[in-house]
Amino acid sequence: MSGQMSSQMNMKTVITGAHIWTGNKEMPWCEALVIEDKDILYAGEAEAAKRFAGQDAQLVDAAGKMVIPAFIDSHTHLTAVARSKWYFLLEKREYQSIEEILAIIKEYADNTPVSERPYIYACSCPTELMDRPGIDRHLMDKYVSDRPLLLCDANFHRALLNSRMLELMEIDENTPYNENSSANYGRDENGVPDGFAYERVFDFNKDLETMYENIGWQPPSESDPEVVLPVLEDFTSWGVAGICDGFTESEGTLQSIKTLEEQGRLYHYYHGMVLMENFSELETAIETAKKWQAQYGSEHIKVDKVKFFLDGTNEIGTSAVIEPFANDPEGKDCGTMNMTEDELKIVFERLNQEGLHIQIHLVGDRSFRTALNAAERAQASEKAAGRDFTTKVWLAHCELTKPEDRERVKPLGIHINFTPVWAGGAFGDAAKEFLGEERFRSMYAFNRMIETGVEVNYSSDVVDVEDFQCAAPLLGIEAGHTRKLPWEAQMREPVQERISRENLLLGYTIYNARSLGDDDRIGSLEAGKRANLCILSDNLFEVPAEKIHEIKPERVMFEGKFVR
Repeated sequence: MSGQMSSQMNMKTVITGAHIWTGNKEMPWCEALVIEDKDILYAGEAEAAKRFAGQDAQLVDAAGKMVIPAFIDSHTHLTAVARSKWYFLLEKREYQSIEEILAIIKEYADNTPVSERPYIYACSCPTELMDRPGIDRHLMDKYVSDRPLLLCDANFHRALLNSRMLELMEIDENTPYNENSSANYGRDENGVPDGFAYERVFDFNKDLETMYENIGWQPPSESDPEVVLPVLEDFTSWGVAGICDGFTESEGTLQSIKTLEEQGRLYHYYHGMVLMENFSELETAIETAKKWQAQYGSEHIKVDKVKFFLDGTNEIGTSAVIEPFANDPEGKDCGTMNMTEDELKIVFERLNQEGLHIQIHLVGDRSFRTALNAAERAQASEKAAGRDFTTKVWLAHCELTKPEDRERVKPLGIHINFTPVWAGGAFGDAAKEFLGEERFRSMYAFNRMIETGVEVNYSSDVVDVEDFQCAAPLLGIEAGHTRKLPWEAQMREPVQERISRENLLLGYTIYNARSLGDDDRIGSLEAGKRANLCILSDNLFEVPAEKIHEIKPERVMFEGKFVR
């Protein structure tokens, strides 16, 4: 498309005096863009652009700055961040024990009347501090018992609840327990809930609603556009024009996004995903995705994806691994998967038949291999039935993978999604206890996939306001390239898994657009595509690696209009 010209002679905008990185491999760089209304009409040489645009065109001199396509975040948690503004956030510092943290929460509770804050949601507790014997709801009760209290760990896959919260949620020994899932309320030796909630406990949101009804209070809701808008504005300030929600938490999210669109205040493309919590919810998830797309789908809103958590996390030993966990004395514990390979194959087939796509959370090498196996079998069975396989199978995180399985990704057409700040040290060494030193050092290995032609795409996966700074794509690019966050002392080994700046920029732009099925209109700067771009304060390819996060998107354009 680059270089194509239109005969239209309406008022146009010319961006010139720039080093324009297009994201188009056929023409990676150009001198100027001609924009009319929402679209790019021409990308090419500066003099040709001026002639094409005409004498009345508005000229925007980029003063030699680097121009890039607007970023896309293909896995973030928009409404979780928006709602977290009322959470009790622990300071980022070293804590010696969970008792130290609970004492801080107690002081807050003592100084905050129940009428003002009837429920305390505290985060983020260092994951390893929750692992000591004797930590349970009874310990929580010693510090806060007059209202429900939830203390979430740093990776948001495990929480500790006090007795009052379990009581108000109506969780007791009669609550169902699924031995084949990593998502459960923990139990003591007598089968009584011990206060832990692991992963996304099935019906946890429903249990929360029960609690809210019992206390007569509701937290700020994603149904309010004014709750969501400040988060979107922050994304705009970082040059982000496209967002894929980690999963759409409720229809209220879509109502808010739709309202902002109708008001002309939405400067993003929003991709929603319907959460499928287990195999039995497959048909309901399909029905919900179709209903939401029919009701809210628009030029800027798309709901054509399902989200599923195939396993948990390596940090707390809820991942699914091929070799047993290093700290299992019996050498038998390989973790738990939340769906069998046969079930996952059926999921892929049904989504393909319905024209839908899927993003799968997985972190262990066994879950990674299982997803590849299921995709391979589903593709073969659909082909045998005379149907093309068009469903995008999108594997998120892929922290631990076997070298032989990395070779399988490209032939299967699988999309890989990764959060670069994790490799930079966003999480600590908690996974080492479960994986052992050798496997721990092999985590976050993507360069071989990239070498084989896999278009790895990148995202932030932020879940609360505390870590929201990690949603800035330029910080993600630095972390992926250096394997070190600016505030971390050491680079994460091995050095050969540092990802190139160019690949990270491709992953945050055109590769993300392609994985979202939106590359026909966004993700690169080419004639015929929407004019979404950033003018950067510095050249991403020229600044020292440890200074990439200091680059600022000085101006941000969304659909031909500067919104920053």
